[in-house]
Amino acid sequence: MKKYTPIAAGVFLAIAASGAMAANNLIINQNGAGNMVAPVQDGTVTDSTIFINQNGDMNFSAPQQINNTSNSLILHNQIGNTNGAASVQDGASGSSTVITQVDDDNSATTTQVSTTSSAIGITQSGWVGQVATVNQFGTTANSAQVNQTKNLNTATVNQFSGTANTAVVTQEGHFIGNNEIETNQGNGDSNSVDATQIGNAQTGLVSQIGGSGNSSFSYQFGKYNDISVAQSGDNNISDIEQYWESNVAVHNQSGDNNWAMTVQDGMSNVAGVNQIGNMNTSDITQLGDMNTTFVTQTSNGGMFQALQDGNSNFLSVFQAAPGLIAVSQIGDGNFLIIP
Repeated sequence: MKKYTPIAAGVFLAIAASGAMAANNLIINQNGAGNMVAPVQDGTVTDSTIFINQNGDMNFSAPQQINNTSNSLILHNQIGNTNGAASVQDGASGSSTVITQVDDDNSATTTQVSTTSSAIGITQSGWVGQVATVNQFGTTANSAQVNQTKNLNTATVNQFSGTANTAVVTQEGHFIGNNEIETNQGNGDSNSVDATQIGNAQTGLVSQIGGSGNSSFSYQFGKYNDISVAQSGDNNISDIEQYWESNVAVHNQSGDNNWAMTVQDGMSNVAGVNQIGNMNTSDITQLGDMNTTFVTQTSNGGMFQALQDGNSNFLSVFQAAPGLIAVSQIGDGNFLIIP
């Protein structure tokens, strides 16, 4: 069953009667099962707004704003089970998409192409099985933010061929967690990623390829978590912090003047760093017992410094060319290898 508010109906008739307008609005309200909407606003409209509210099961919405719409807004609000939302903004400036989903097994996908100073926000607060995907291609100074709660959730953010874009993803697990974050930024400069996971058995993957001046910050609190960061290009920064036990942190950096920093507070954690290029820096701090560090630096001018405070820790460092190594191990039964 479809319900249109009086405002929505009036706006719909106005659009149908007049065609293009300087500032249009489309508001749709659905209350029932099996409903679907797919409104489209093209380049003949400016300062457009699409608002969709669904309250019920098995609903789906797919609004689009395309062909150089400006200062447009898409807002989804879904409450119920197994809802789906997908939106597209193409060639827009200062646009935003906001999707909010409550309950389980929801999915949200939103795409922005050739946009500037635009924003995407997705919030999913169900107990299990949420999926969020953000795509931003050829964009500048855009932001993507995803918030997911509870267990077995997946968040993917793709930002390619853009500059000064920001991706912020937060997952707060409950009981076991088992959430996944994947962020991909390619062929762009000065991009940033901020990934936070709270809970156990969480997985994070950050990829920043083919750019310079990019940064990644990853935070995990819990047990049996792992995070992997891959960066290629110059002057990039990767920062990983993990708290509690049995966690794994891996940095892979290719290029010059890159920096990898790891902080692990707990026991039985593993940190790995692989840096290819000149004048790269690795800084590792491990607090607790039975922690392990592996570091490899190739090319010239590498610098590695580490602190292990605890017992039965292991550290291995390999530098293929002249560099600087500074290691401090505090505690009993620690082991250090420097070829």
